[in-house]
Parts: sequence; structure tokens; C-alpha cells
Amino acid sequence: MPKNKPLIVIVGETATGKTQLSLNLARLFNGEIICCDSRTIYKDMIIGTASPSQDERRIVKHHLLNVIDPLRPISAAEFKQLCTQAIKKIQDNSKIPFLVGGSGLYIDSVIYNYSFNDDEKGRQELKELSIEELKAIINKRKIPMPINNKNPRHLISAITNNGIFNDKKIIDNCLIIGIKADNELIKENIRQRINSMFEKGLEDEARSLSKKYGWESEPMKSIGYREFRQYFEGKSTINEVKTNLIKDTLSYAKRQRTWFKRNKNIHWIEKQSQAVELITTFLNK
Repeated sequence: MPKNKPLIVIVGETATGKTQLSLNLARLFNGEIICCDSRTIYKDMIIGTASPSQDERRIVKHHLLNVIDPLRPISAAEFKQLCTQAIKKIQDNSKIPFLVGGSGLYIDSVIYNYSFNDDEKGRQELKELSIEELKAIINKRKIPMPINNKNPRHLISAITNNGIFNDKKIIDNCLIIGIKADNELIKENIRQRINSMFEKGLEDEARSLSKKYGWESEPMKSIGYREFRQYFEGKSTINEVKTNLIKDTLSYAKRQRTWFKRNKNIHWIEKQSQAVELITTFLNK
């Protein structure tokens, strides 16, 4: 039986440098990048999601970036399907796919080849339950808790996933690299990133998107946008928005760290040279 073509995965918490590392590695190893992120996949959401810039996209071709209408939420099952198609397309062009991101469920759905329950009736019934009830089901079934465990859509996606991990065996010919960074450095990077977002016009972007898509659309409930709602309604100050955004992002990074720590298949690195060595060995085996 022929071996699968190689797939390289780069994971890590927010603000650990995944974008720059993946750009450098994809250029070095003739690859293209698949953005594995539950927010950058949506159209128009650029600044608040720290989406790769146009210059970065010109350096290396990106897939699944700003392609879905924010009024149409995407499930983990659909993401897996889109991602699998992108992987095949890149491999068919004799290039190496680099799956890059911090959305643990989306990444795991691909590398562990999750199967999903597409029972729409069951999904509708789950939508009637509270967040605590959904969490109870997840714990009872011993399903990994999603990173965003306050979002019912993410909880429902975790439940409708059948929980099949193939005995924790990743798909064939797949290398997973994780970026390890000091917690204090991550905190500082997050603060600098958010300051940069405001300088780039995050407030104007959030205002425009809130008018275009409304606060009840799922992407507008995500970090980077939801913090503006009370400010636009005159119930908080812009400084409070920034403070809450930093706090929420730090909490998200902590949940990401917890998720990825559970994965024993990740090769953790601290510098690019280690990633280059891992990939070179992997591709030459």
C-alpha cells in the first residue's frame, strides 16, 4: 500500500510566531499554507483575527483564509472536508501542505481523521441545552473539551464528533510541530499585538462588521470583536475594551496551551533551526 504524501502541521498558542515560522518553512520546503483557524476562515474579519497580511500571502499561497460568509457558521465537520480538499490540491501540485493554526478541534479533526455525526435532529436537540448541560455531556463521554468552552456551537461540535481518535494514532506521514514559548513572552506579544491592532484600525473594523453582520452572528461573538459591543452601546470605555481584549486573549492562549499539551505526538521546538531539522529528517525518511 503506497504511503500518504507528507503533511506538516504547525501549532501553538496565539502570539507565539506561527505565522512567521510557517512562512519561512513553507518557502524553504516548497509548501503552501492552510490556515487552520476558526476565525480567519471568515470573510472581512482581518485585523481582529490577526489574519496574514497581503504581503505575507504574496510570499506563500494561503488556503481557507477569508473564504466563508460570517452569516454562515462553519462546523468542524465542514472544516475538515474543506481542509482535506485543500491538502489534496496542494499535494497534487507537488507541493507540501503546511496546516497552521491554533484551533485545536479543527486541527485534530484532520490529523486524527475524526468521523462526525451529521444527524441534524440531534444537533437541534443539543441547541436547546445550556452550556453547563453541554459540558456535562462532554465530560460524561470523555470527549476533549473544546478550547472555547463558553461557546455553545463549539461544545455542540465536540459532542457531534463521534470521539473517534483512531486510538490516538495520527494519519500516516504527518509531522506535528509545536512552538514552545515563555509565558511572559506570550503575554507581552499579546499586548503588543493588540496595541498594533488598534493602530491598524480595529475599532473601525469592529464597528463596520457589527453593522454588516450584527452581534448575533457567531464570528462577532469571538475575541477581537465582542469586546466592542458595550463600548458601541455607550456602556464602557475604549480603555475597558482594550483591557478586556487582552484578558480574553490571555485566557484563550491558556486554553490552547492546555489543549495542545495533551497531544503526545507534537514535537515541541523553541527556534526555527529545530523545525528545519525535524522537517528535513521527516521528508528524507
